[in-house]
Amino acid sequence: MQLAAGRRHVIDEIDRRGSSCPTLFVWNGERYELVADMIGAGVIGHWIAPGQTNDFDPTEYVKVEGARARLRNGRLSFRFLEPMEEVVYLDQVKLLAVDHPADAEVYPNERFLSAPPFPPLEVVTSRGARPPAGAWDDRGRNVLPQLLRRDRQYVTGFKSAGFAGFTESHTLELELGAPYQSGPLRLLLDGFIEYFTATSMYAAHQAGMSPIAPYVEAQDARGRWRKVVDDMGFPAGLARTMVADLSGRLPAGTRRIRIVTNLEIYWDQVLIDTTPEKIPVRVSEVPLAQARLAFHGFPRVIEGKLRSDLDYVYEDVSLSGPYARAAGHYTSYGDVLPLLAQAEDKFAIFGSGDEIALEFDPAALPALPPGWTRDYFFFADGFEKDMDFYAFHGQTVEPLPYHSMGRYPYPAGRSYPAAAPYLDYKLDYNTRGESGKSERGYRFTFPKQPSR
Repeated sequence: MQLAAGRRHVIDEIDRRGSSCPTLFVWNGERYELVADMIGAGVIGHWIAPGQTNDFDPTEYVKVEGARARLRNGRLSFRFLEPMEEVVYLDQVKLLAVDHPADAEVYPNERFLSAPPFPPLEVVTSRGARPPAGAWDDRGRNVLPQLLRRDRQYVTGFKSAGFAGFTESHTLELELGAPYQSGPLRLLLDGFIEYFTATSMYAAHQAGMSPIAPYVEAQDARGRWRKVVDDMGFPAGLARTMVADLSGRLPAGTRRIRIVTNLEIYWDQVLIDTTPEKIPVRVSEVPLAQARLAFHGFPRVIEGKLRSDLDYVYEDVSLSGPYARAAGHYTSYGDVLPLLAQAEDKFAIFGSGDEIALEFDPAALPALPPGWTRDYFFFADGFEKDMDFYAFHGQTVEPLPYHSMGRYPYPAGRSYPAAAPYLDYKLDYNTRGESGKSERGYRFTFPKQPSR
């Protein structure tokens, strides 16, 4: 920090992504394959304006296609891993089997919204969704070819605003194909976001820039654009499909809509769904049979053509990485199933390089009716905290979050529950102390030396 004024200084930095979200992997019959990252909307303590931190949504469902989930020793096997520089407070996990006709698709009603009310769990069913009739960016360029299928060919071309996660304001204009009159109309949007950080938010604010959550405008018969949705939401991290329900929100006769934002969002596929009827589905919970916390390490990262189009090679792992750990008490390695069975603010707390091995027992699932297929929704309830300079308490595990806290840091007069069950939880489970100064952030078990 002590640099002489009036001179040019060259400062080397490690080129690495510090934070995003914990990641979910599924056993596909041969290896653990990345599904997505999770609970990005559960981030806590992010600076967003003077005297204000972010709203948080700690619950999320992610779709796992049935073809990707294969039995391992009779179980459906997942790994919930923290590959970056964050503290994760995981409160509950569930796996839902979602059975449906094979000619239909199912999606969780999920998206990252900037403020409540947050979307409730709903199984969105779709049959015969189609691409838009046309698609253009704000420069009038035809981008429909990039939106026809999920192939990691993203719509790009917007300019960075100079702050991580921020761009110059840009639009995606879509031709619906037929004028909207009434009834169901949903956008099924597949893509990912390059998250802004608390630090980039602070810097952008100093430059007079604020984030613009994606909103939707409809073009009327006179060619004028009218806002119809204030906050459409965006995909909560790495590539996934989100649902934007526009039913009943467009003026009759609307042919074109456009999405406006200054966030760095990359769209891969857009489908228009007008499924008129409710397609039958059957939802069954798959019991959680095992949950064990351990150190895994740092899987190799593969970047696509875009820096944030990430994949991980789970089994190609380094035991060290360019990450620190927040100081404090983490949950001891071993069995954490009692902590994840229900949401009660008793978390499995883990950090950089740690994972929870999750095994679900599908033995009691009902047989599929003829002509039906099965997908899964993986549910996680929890919080995560970055080690960002402008994240409150970013360098320490405590104070612990809890669902009814309202804001993080807590408002005056509030604190993590101090009743006996919560004290017992902390004393029984959170016994793995970290100083925050260790190089690798985990403990060695040294072999005993032979006696002389």
